This record gives sequence, C-alpha cells and structure tokens, in this order.
Amino acid sequence: MNKSIFSFLITSFLCSFIGIAQRIDIDKKALSFLTTAEKINVEFSYNDLIIDDGVPESLFLNNMRDKIIRQSDEQEANQWAASYEEFKSNVWADSFISELNNRISSFKNAPVFVSEDSSVEYTMKINIPWMYFGYDAGIVNKSAKVTMDLDFIKTANLDNILFSTSIRRAMGKYNRTKGDGEGAGPSLNRMRKAIQFGAFKLAQTLKRILD
Repeated sequence: MNKSIFSFLITSFLCSFIGIAQRIDIDKKALSFLTTAEKINVEFSYNDLIIDDGVPESLFLNNMRDKIIRQSDEQEANQWAASYEEFKSNVWADSFISELNNRISSFKNAPVFVSEDSSVEYTMKINIPWMYFGYDAGIVNKSAKVTMDLDFIKTANLDNILFSTSIRRAMGKYNRTKGDGEGAGPSLNRMRKAIQFGAFKLAQTLKRILD
C-alpha cells in the first residue's frame, strides 16, 4: 500500500476514534424539559477528585505545597493554595457557566444556566472526579484535561436523577502568552480552559435539543 494512503487511513481512523471517545451521550426525551425551562441551576462538586495518575486531591495539594516551599518559600506556597481554593470555589464554575450560556444563547429554546439558585426547578449537578493539569517545560508543554460527570435532577428531589452523562477528558487549548505557563505551581488558568472547553462540548451536544 502507498505510504501516503496508509498514513491518511491511520490519521482518519485516529480522528474518528478520538471523536467517538469524546462524544457526550445525550437523550433528547429525558432532557426535553430544557426546551421549556427558563433557568437551570448549576452546582459544582469535586467529590473523590483524583489528580493526574491516581493521586488523591489531598495528597496532590500536600505534595505541591512541599514542592513550592522547596523551590521558593512558604508564603508562595500559601498564595498558590489560596488561589487553588478560589479557582475551585468560584472561577472554574463561573467560567463553565459563562461559556455554556454564551455558546447556547443563539439557540431557539435555550435556558439560562445559573449558579447555586435552589429556587430553580431543575438542577445540573457537575462533579469533577479527574483533573490533569498539564505542564510547561519550556520546549515541551501539555494542555490541561478534565472529566466532568453530569446529573440532571429536579431541585426539590435530589435523589431523582432525570439523566446522567459525562464529559470525558476535555482538553483546553494551550497558550503560554495568555497565562498558561508555570508559576509557583501548576497553571490554574490551564485548567480553567479545559473546563471551558467542556462547556463548549456540552453546548454543541445540547444544540440537538435546543435548536
């Protein structure tokens, strides 16, 4: 077989495989309520979070604190830890919701996704069980990736899950000039971009229901 044809076939296969692997499962019937709801509540959690290759979040944070202290000082370690908590508590969720609303705003039946509003009838619970922060080693760099598990529920009945799906290993686009390089610890902005891309992927999927 001609080498160029063989290379084309391999590339096409890999692209197809990646596309399938990254597909978000959806059920139009189960999520039909999205077309009539004005708002959807969004709640983020990080239960049983694993970082990179099987490292629990608590161990990851301890290791990172020790590393920053060795390379800089305790004040720098404390600052990075505080930034991590801020991104975890607010920035990542806000970025996801903002990106999702922006992407679906032109759809015919798009609701508005809002943060932590228990008065809204429906809730999308997002748990993040896995993160890979990537790295910047100068010549070589890797983008961040994230997995998100989504449960759609009625806010008044948290045990009644209407539909569940996952966004697997969403990967942000790396750009060192826009805050993705290394600082005292792994770039929290790199992870923000991965989470934003997860919102972009979800918006593409919801288009089949909302538009």
